[in-house]
Amino acid sequence: MSESVYRPDSGTADGADVIDLTALLPAAPQPSEDLEAELRPLPEDLDGDRPFVPSWARSPEGRKAARVRAQRRTRRAVRRWASRQRTERGHLAQVARGVRRSAEWVGGIEGAHLAAARHQAHTATREARHAARKARYTLVPAQRRAAQQHADRAQTAAAAAVAAHTRAKAEVRRGRLLRGSLVWGLPGLADGMAFLEGGWPGLAGGVLATLGGFALAGRRPLTAETWDPERRSLADGDPLTPDMLTEALRAAKVIGEADLPRYLTPAIADGPDAWTVLIDLPAGVTVDKVRGRALELAAALGIDQVQLDLRQAGGAGRLQLWASMTDPFGRTVRSPLLDRREPLNTWKAGIPLAFDARGQIVAVTISDYSLLFGGATRSGKGMGLANVLSGVSLDPRVRVRLFDGKGTGEYVPYAPMLATYVRRDPARLVEFLRVVIREMNRRTDLLVDLGLSKLSEELIEKVGGIELVIVDELATYTAKEGPSKEYAEEVAELLAQIAAVGAAVGIVLALATQYPEVGIVPARLRGNCSGRMAMRTESADASNVILGKGAAGLGYDSSKIPNEKGSRGRAWLTTPDTGMIHVRSLYIDETSGEVGTLIAAGIELRRAAGTLPGHCPDPIEDALLAGTGLSSVAGGPDGRGTAGVPAVRHPMADLLRRAFADLGAAELGTADLVAWLHRQDPAAGWDPRDGESDKAFATRTGRRLGEEIAAALEGTGRALERVRVTTLAGVDGRGYRLADVEAAFGV
Repeated sequence: MSESVYRPDSGTADGADVIDLTALLPAAPQPSEDLEAELRPLPEDLDGDRPFVPSWARSPEGRKAARVRAQRRTRRAVRRWASRQRTERGHLAQVARGVRRSAEWVGGIEGAHLAAARHQAHTATREARHAARKARYTLVPAQRRAAQQHADRAQTAAAAAVAAHTRAKAEVRRGRLLRGSLVWGLPGLADGMAFLEGGWPGLAGGVLATLGGFALAGRRPLTAETWDPERRSLADGDPLTPDMLTEALRAAKVIGEADLPRYLTPAIADGPDAWTVLIDLPAGVTVDKVRGRALELAAALGIDQVQLDLRQAGGAGRLQLWASMTDPFGRTVRSPLLDRREPLNTWKAGIPLAFDARGQIVAVTISDYSLLFGGATRSGKGMGLANVLSGVSLDPRVRVRLFDGKGTGEYVPYAPMLATYVRRDPARLVEFLRVVIREMNRRTDLLVDLGLSKLSEELIEKVGGIELVIVDELATYTAKEGPSKEYAEEVAELLAQIAAVGAAVGIVLALATQYPEVGIVPARLRGNCSGRMAMRTESADASNVILGKGAAGLGYDSSKIPNEKGSRGRAWLTTPDTGMIHVRSLYIDETSGEVGTLIAAGIELRRAAGTLPGHCPDPIEDALLAGTGLSSVAGGPDGRGTAGVPAVRHPMADLLRRAFADLGAAELGTADLVAWLHRQDPAAGWDPRDGESDKAFATRTGRRLGEEIAAALEGTGRALERVRVTTLAGVDGRGYRLADVEAAFGV
């Protein structure tokens, strides 16, 4: 296992059991208390001084993982042996073949020569008999003498052939006797001696040795077979070896039959179920070519493509291959932020978002790029946004502004820590984006004055903090034929402008949609969101809308992610820090109450830092309030994502509310309110002065009450005027209605 957690700056779920981050694999280093330190990569080993055997391999967990691998290999060997016995490679079949081959060797090849000699002897004797008969019955003297001469020659040839046959039989008998004594006699003699020396155990050992010799002689089958004892597969539990990988590269058509990769390291165990190796590919073969044949390479290794991780490690031809015997995404990993209460530096350390095939945590920074999440319904993109929200909750420098196009109550629990929270309401989004554009221009001018092109961490407070604008379900606002069609074009254009410039000045977008289509996510907007995460999509075209044109053709196709409950959260992720990698979102159980604890921690951190929404200056919401008279701070007055008239926080506002509540009336005269105020605080000057007439007292206190109400409403653009009412005494008079008070003070 790698000895570092995969970080952006290193350059390089339902239906499953939930496991803790600290128990990803036995070999994993224990996470430190300081998450930023944990996310820091190890320094490069330029001199090659780092120990070849990592420290985790010498730990108790590493030794335990080694025992697990040894046990797996032992079980695999036993299963292979048992399966082998039913084939021509079985030991009994080998012994039978060995006995047959030994018998054939004892018989020898002289049988052919003996048969030829026998045939010649038979032929010669037959011809000699025929010639003798012909000579006997020939009557013409001249012909008789010729026939007699021919018969003599035939008789001589027959005698020679019979003699040759006799010699051949003797030679064959002698050779067979010699070979037979070697094959049958020596083992029999050895077995007999073993019996005499060791009794029955000795005889058993001798017989086993004899059978072993026959099995050795018959180890190769006589004919071709389907069983291949040399075949190795990761799926069968076999360890990864250079020979296995070389054959797989050839089978996948990555390299030619005569090509050989150069192995810079052996295949090293990475935990109990995975292997990693570093190789230099043959000349002309690039890592991109291997990635393009990843499916075929995985098949050749006997695993699924998701169990294979291919990365470029230096030059274009240097490949770092990681392969797992099991599905690395067949589990869920709990977000480490759920147990954290300390501030998190999302600008530098980033937000833990997902884990990759190697079990390493992948983080995204809220610094210089915007994010785009896309995928079909129930593909897990909501979990991606949940991880982003969890991370920014712990960074009080981040003002989170969320527009929920779905309009559900999913984000209501987050409302107290959201600087802006609106459900649906496309008109509000347009007004908001216009204000954000002005804020972006202000920040740009500030950086120009400082001679800078982009924001640095030291200037975050100077420019007014980090702005994170989240739009969940982009289609609600950008679909030209949708419910917000009159705003769609402007929303898309404003978002594209912010995505192009905003990240450089601390204004970051996080957009999500379950309709990844060109009409929903224009190319200009997508192109300016450098961080993109594609969950399962319905087609390769939809995948390309998120990841970029041609990504599916290079093997990065989110439409191939299985439509299964256990695959939710799986995605292809690309950022400027990570490149294109296969990941699965970290798991946050929103039903367990842990999110509420995290939100509470975020609220306390913002309160301590003086950035709690509704309790600190907010130029964007102040501009919206001035322009529309409505506030969406912390979800608006009702906290549920509906912009409304904000409640005035002033002592006079509280007094008026209490007065109407205590007196139980819908209308109160000015004298009624003055009398009630005097009872609450006799020393506040609401009583008549010495010698003051009733008319003068009513005029003075009425004017004072009106002035204090106007002071309480200063800056809100609203006023509360006296109207004719029915007083508590039941007579007509000048005063205030409860409905007017609620409208003016935003109750």
